Amino acid sequence: MPTVGILGGGQLGLMLAESLDRLGQDVVVLEADADSPCAQRRSNVISGGPADPGALATFFSRVDVATFDSENTPAPPLVPYASKLAPSLRVLEVTQDRAKEKTFLRDHGFRTVKFELVAPGADVKAAVHRFGLPCIAKSVLGGYDGKGQHRLTTETDLNSLPPSAPGGWVLEEVLQLESEVSCLVARDARSSVTFPIFENLHAHHILDLTVLPARIAPALQDEARQVADGVAGALELVGLLTVEFFIGTGRDGVRRLYVNELAPRVHNSGHVTRQACTVSQFDALARILAGVPVVQPEVHRGAWCMGQLLGEVWLAQGRSGGALDLTAWKDFPDVVDVYVYGKREARAQRKMGHFVVHADTPERALERAALFRQRLRG
Repeated sequence: MPTVGILGGGQLGLMLAESLDRLGQDVVVLEADADSPCAQRRSNVISGGPADPGALATFFSRVDVATFDSENTPAPPLVPYASKLAPSLRVLEVTQDRAKEKTFLRDHGFRTVKFELVAPGADVKAAVHRFGLPCIAKSVLGGYDGKGQHRLTTETDLNSLPPSAPGGWVLEEVLQLESEVSCLVARDARSSVTFPIFENLHAHHILDLTVLPARIAPALQDEARQVADGVAGALELVGLLTVEFFIGTGRDGVRRLYVNELAPRVHNSGHVTRQACTVSQFDALARILAGVPVVQPEVHRGAWCMGQLLGEVWLAQGRSGGALDLTAWKDFPDVVDVYVYGKREARAQRKMGHFVVHADTPERALERAALFRQRLRG
């Protein structure tokens, strides 16, 4: 059995490591933050990051295969170790660069919203006038949870747009948005499986709630799974890929499914699979990294909802981080799991934990999730 490496020791790396433990794998984590979830709970953690050549060399000398917990992991330092990466360095390079990602999707025939690329140093205001308002300007590099994104509706919005962004800009048309969904694809050298479609609700650009089953038509769910599997195949993926979709109406007035973004890793929307599915997203990736065949995940009966726990919940309880007062849980038997990441510093909009609700219907699951989180906040 190989020794598996994880580049990044946040909550995603921690939950993946737990799945690897169940397969009897040795796990090594590379993480620079001494307060990270893995640094606090795992023993085999190398202190450092991809920008530290010594730590990186030590890490790769001790592992047979490695993955990453963020598509923003710098790619250039990983070039000498590309043969050990799953997903591949090519997948990482495409998905961490919005310009490359959009171009890849377009060139392979996958539908995205209308977009225009603005190279570094080019006149972004002139490009916006050419593209047309309203639109959304996104930085090519480094964006997540809404960072580096600007909705431009008026000339006033445009005048407040920074003249430059890391890697340049991508301009996107604004949809009349109906819903956002995601699909996970687990793929090894022999076979590929897709998870059920998740419906995702966001607040302030951060994933807030995930509902399973998604409340969209079966035909759209089938289309999303087929497209996600096609994207994974075009990338020649070995590992896990999250494909995020918009369902909405564009400038042409037609309602469609659009590919929004790709994440070559376990994903926040997939946390619900730890309870809702026969195989979780973390178990699926762990099996691929360990050389164990992937199997098709199935959904357990009923409806499921994952709710994020951000730093605001800790601050509302007067806590700076660490443990959370879960006294309210006794009144919510339908909350089947609460997972606190153990981060020591609570900040607004920082992901500190999550919970999962099981109910008869998606609407009931959403209702109970909202009430439980409200009770936690007091």
